[in-house]
Amino acid sequence: MYQEVPIQATDQTTTYDLTVVIPTFNEKENIGPMIRAVHKICTDNGIYEEILVVDDDSPDGTAEIVRTLKDAMDNLDILVRYSNHGLSPSLYDGIQAARAPLVQCIDCDFSHPPEKIPRFYLCLREQRCDMVIGSRYVKGGEVRNWAFHREILSFGAATLGRTLIPHVHDSGSGFFAINKEILDGVTLTPRGFRMGFEILGKAGWARVAEIPITFKDREMGESKLQWRILLQYLVQCLSILEYNLILRKSTAIARSWRIFLAGGASEQC
Repeated sequence: MYQEVPIQATDQTTTYDLTVVIPTFNEKENIGPMIRAVHKICTDNGIYEEILVVDDDSPDGTAEIVRTLKDAMDNLDILVRYSNHGLSPSLYDGIQAARAPLVQCIDCDFSHPPEKIPRFYLCLREQRCDMVIGSRYVKGGEVRNWAFHREILSFGAATLGRTLIPHVHDSGSGFFAINKEILDGVTLTPRGFRMGFEILGKAGWARVAEIPITFKDREMGESKLQWRILLQYLVQCLSILEYNLILRKSTAIARSWRIFLAGGASEQC
């Protein structure tokens, strides 16, 4: 069973501009290069970042690699999770633990381009967007090295997502950044792979932007996509509908449809 937990505002003292949450499970080949890439990109762009690795108790030694790197990096931390494993629960816990008001979520396998992080950050800080999404389905975005059936499934899921949140083209993207303020008092149910869609469907956002990205299949390690994720996505859609239309705890669906029917779409940063 998935537990619904309301997100509360953090009372931690903010010392970072941005928290970069990296969820991991058996990522020993990728975690070191990803941490170094994120830190260099943020440093080169004047962003004082916290890097938070959220590991699902990987048996391959991922956590040990992070702990070794942590000895030389004051801004690196790790949260090891021993139950309720999965991508969305990991992102949820990472967002909860983040010490910065702005949070960037990125996969560890380099399918998401870390060089885009400064652009996400500027959209949140300078343009005051509430959520920024790395999109495969806006002009300039694309997918590389995917099997044809996987492209069809992903596009179909994105199309289904647009029946609920029509002004966003790629609501299922796992490469997104948020201002944590939009989650104050919101009850999220982390399940499956689409944490960004859960936030879009329930949170108190006003401005959502999409940035075109090239999504590449993972460079090292094994893909964790499973068919049960599709079933979890269908259940998630029903849960968001209930949250908005029956429980009336959010107006996210109505807000998105108003923007869409007025001829609008997600903003471009």
